[in-house]
Amino acid sequence: MKDPWNPINEELREWAFDADTLWPTQDFDLSVAELYLSEIILELASDNKCPKQRFFLKCAYIIVGDAVRTDYHTESKEDVMSFLDSAEKTGNSYLLKFIEQSKDLIRNPSKFDYDQWCDGGLAYAQFKS
Repeated sequence: MKDPWNPINEELREWAFDADTLWPTQDFDLSVAELYLSEIILELASDNKCPKQRFFLKCAYIIVGDAVRTDYHTESKEDVMSFLDSAEKTGNSYLLKFIEQSKDLIRNPSKFDYDQWCDGGLAYAQFKS
């Protein structure tokens, strides 16, 4: 990956499908959890054959959690709602659960928990048996 702090879709897709490749840099999830990458995040988070699907689901949670945590200073509420609308169109069960939890958080921002939203708790819990 040329610049892990400014990844492009093709690099992310290639990395996502290489099950053995580690994160290119510490806090890589923070570099990817950006709305300008929303299309590739949702594509890979909704792909049940993607070895790093959980990573991209975590990025989706970070986007919403951080927006709510900062009272929409990182991303506007309108952009977050548009992101959720796009996620819903995938029909993926993991993303549908994410949408449900996100809408609940948006209605009740006092429920924000950093470990759950920004450190992978909710995303990883969906993959536990």
